[in-house]
Amino acid sequence: MIRELVALCAVGTVGLALAGCHKDEAPVDPYMTATLREAVYGEVVSPDSKYKLVNPQIVDGLGEFVVIQQSKQTEFLVANGLAAKVDSLPDKSALTFNVVKQFQPMVHFLCVDIITPTDSISMANDKPIAFPRTADAAGFDPPADYVRTEMTQFRWNDTEGLRKMIATKHDIHAALHRVDEDSVSYWVLDGDSSRAVWGQIPRLRVKTPRPSLEIVLRMLARTNQDFVGGITYADIEPWDFRKVNHVCGTVEIGYVRFLDKVFSR
Repeated sequence: MIRELVALCAVGTVGLALAGCHKDEAPVDPYMTATLREAVYGEVVSPDSKYKLVNPQIVDGLGEFVVIQQSKQTEFLVANGLAAKVDSLPDKSALTFNVVKQFQPMVHFLCVDIITPTDSISMANDKPIAFPRTADAAGFDPPADYVRTEMTQFRWNDTEGLRKMIATKHDIHAALHRVDEDSVSYWVLDGDSSRAVWGQIPRLRVKTPRPSLEIVLRMLARTNQDFVGGITYADIEPWDFRKVNHVCGTVEIGYVRFLDKVFSR
């Protein structure tokens, strides 16, 4: 009887020791550390597509979108209010992002946590994010209602010709830049100065696009790339404005090429 009690005590002691070991074990981090390229191309395999992106460069942000870069790889992070949260951080030099890789409508990363040297910030993802539709640029053909158009066909002093263009759709190639006037800022598409007609360099003013396309325009401007995409000629500008600025009218963006994708409304 005594031996049985001793044996039971020994078993109980071992069980408590094992229970204590499990209690002290640190939880397993489900996020696998990877470079941005490794995460994009699956060179580091995470069964649940969960990655830890350490200290990528913050390129830009707007609304639900933050653009990050690492070793020339540029990708999108998304989460509700992500840009404002990142912008509010006093030190952005040592940030880690816990993310889940998403495959639709293109490869991008849903941000779950932002880890700073002193804190861990959980991001909300309960509201839908208006991501643009995307297509591979290599095999993209403009929709049939978009006509390939040279910028020289837009002439600021051809009032009747511009009026006839209202609501027409055009596939164009133009220089892109931002204009800041007093409290108003807008994007402008410029024609090639070497192909000016009677000294006119055609210019089109872009109606403010939604954030998912606005961030693409910002990236084009930051990387000094031209606008290659589709527009709808929306309206003619007043004569005096056209005469001073050579702005031929306002346009809405239908689609735009960036990197290896075409982004559309």
